[in-house]
Amino acid sequence: MTKESVMAEKAKRAALIGYDCAIPKRLEALLAEGGLPNFRAFMNEGSFIPEGYNLPTVTPPSWATICTGAYPRTHGVEDYYYYLEGNSLEHKKTCQAFGSEILTAQTIWDAWDKAGKKCIVVNYPMSWPSKMEHGIMVMGQGLSPAETRWPLRGNEHKEFLASESVISTDFYHMGVQSRFDDAKGWKNLPDCDEPLEMVVNMKFKESIEPIEDQVWYGLTWESGDDGYDTFALCPDRDYSRAFFTVRLGQWSEPVQHDFTVKADGRTEKGTFRCKLMTLSDDAEDFKLYVSGITGHLGFVAPAAAAAQIDLSRQIAANDIGLVAYLHGVIDTDTVCELAEFHSDWLYNTVRCLLTANEDWDLFYMHSHPIDWFYHGWLHEIDSPDEAIRTRARKMERHIYEIEDRLLGRLMQLFGDETLVCVCSDHGATPIGPILNTAEALKQAGLCAYEPKKSENYWDIYEETEGFNYVLDVTKSLAVPQRYMFVYVNLEGKYPGGIVKPEDYESVRDRIIDALLDYKHPETGERPVLLAVRKEDAKVFGMGGAQAGDVVYALKPQYMAEHGYGFPTGESGCGSLKNLLMFRGPNIKKGFRYERPRWLADIVPTLCYMTGGPIPEDAEGAPIYQIMEDPNLVK
Repeated sequence: MTKESVMAEKAKRAALIGYDCAIPKRLEALLAEGGLPNFRAFMNEGSFIPEGYNLPTVTPPSWATICTGAYPRTHGVEDYYYYLEGNSLEHKKTCQAFGSEILTAQTIWDAWDKAGKKCIVVNYPMSWPSKMEHGIMVMGQGLSPAETRWPLRGNEHKEFLASESVISTDFYHMGVQSRFDDAKGWKNLPDCDEPLEMVVNMKFKESIEPIEDQVWYGLTWESGDDGYDTFALCPDRDYSRAFFTVRLGQWSEPVQHDFTVKADGRTEKGTFRCKLMTLSDDAEDFKLYVSGITGHLGFVAPAAAAAQIDLSRQIAANDIGLVAYLHGVIDTDTVCELAEFHSDWLYNTVRCLLTANEDWDLFYMHSHPIDWFYHGWLHEIDSPDEAIRTRARKMERHIYEIEDRLLGRLMQLFGDETLVCVCSDHGATPIGPILNTAEALKQAGLCAYEPKKSENYWDIYEETEGFNYVLDVTKSLAVPQRYMFVYVNLEGKYPGGIVKPEDYESVRDRIIDALLDYKHPETGERPVLLAVRKEDAKVFGMGGAQAGDVVYALKPQYMAEHGYGFPTGESGCGSLKNLLMFRGPNIKKGFRYERPRWLADIVPTLCYMTGGPIPEDAEGAPIYQIMEDPNLVK
């Protein structure tokens, strides 16, 4: 064979590592400051695409595109929330779009599984329940091992037994309040003077299935002469059976314990971990953070594969403690520690699975801490207050360092014969002036609503996204819902619909005019960049069955972090562009590809470069420009 006829060899297998909300320009800024050796090595040894696009710039549609190679109009996940047929258009009647059942396009792992290849999918949104016959799936109903965000048939997905909480002498609505008193009736007390006890009536909130309350017992004592400094948590008044013993600022080791399901009395095993946040010398001030409690059943398919995983250290790091932080329960150091627990759990799970299944062909995973961090602290990175800015940038670096270590450890597992894609689903921008879409429609006589006037944290958070209101669908011609959509409240299609079919087009025209003409009360500017009919949205990948009758996009400075605008949007320190990098056989080294590419191109690239089967509905194209030789051996 002549030199001219030699073609590049295909990669042996493919892997994708997804970092939710990793922003290319923030990564490059951190790299310019030094550190992050594994991201740096990956870029030096592979190809970097700083202009990755998907629309909408929100989690479920983007991860669905990354695993199908199809655009949202095709795979059916067009926004964060999913309208359930037969319901009214009220926001509370929707559900978060995190189930594989709603995908209308074939995933890459289902296509490869059908061809007899072994696929391993870990913590990937949109993946559960599994449809594979040969592969292994771990989690996939939410964003972390602590969540389920899609309605389930039965209760077969029990990774999340209870939310995070706090045990404290002060009142926190997310926890349990109690006080110390003289310790009485204890067995096997430590050798100490005047130990104190705390009776803890534990209530376990936000579980998939309600679980029975339990009574736990706290014990504190002086190890020296400087006051109370040691704490133990016990299931009963027997110190020899203590869950753990800690001092101020220390984390316990993971605790495995049995919990009882209220519905049928069965026992579920769960794992949690605690950190002693406060303990004064006189024990008057006390605060113990309790992580979310993670179950051991129902989130691995096939179920037998759970035996390959060490579940004893699985800690539910839902939102890396953002809610607890906002309530004053934990500090930023603890937030970063929870991110490390999340990363360690993912790595150990992956290591166990890849070691037990050396014949794997395709690997997909997702890690979420960067997104949680940006939701909580992105706006602080550009703060005029130096102390706030310094703290936020220190946290940002810490989070990226955690993900950098994860990347390095995973690359060692994959080896040099694996084609690896590192990507994010979207970027983010700092919260700017919020567009209340309902108000714009109300002023045009299209919508009727009243503010919630709620002090609930999640209601307040919704206000940052523009829908903290109670909408009267019986008086609304148009209903804003989710991020970029407005629906015509059509009679006969939706319960409470009042728009007659013959008025449909005229109402749509009024919606478009109302959005484009609306001036923001804080700035006096028009925040809406674009408003089109749903069928016109097909040109940028939307406009499918789940899309609103009108699709709109905001100018970057009016977006609430992400989801409302075009992926080209830039504002302050943020950007909506997503990260896209490749490394492995036949990938150009140290190459920066400046043209924009879509997330839909990932699956075709992985399939083309490995010779793996292409999903039935893939619409993207291989990124030939990052290949040393795009002519592969057939």
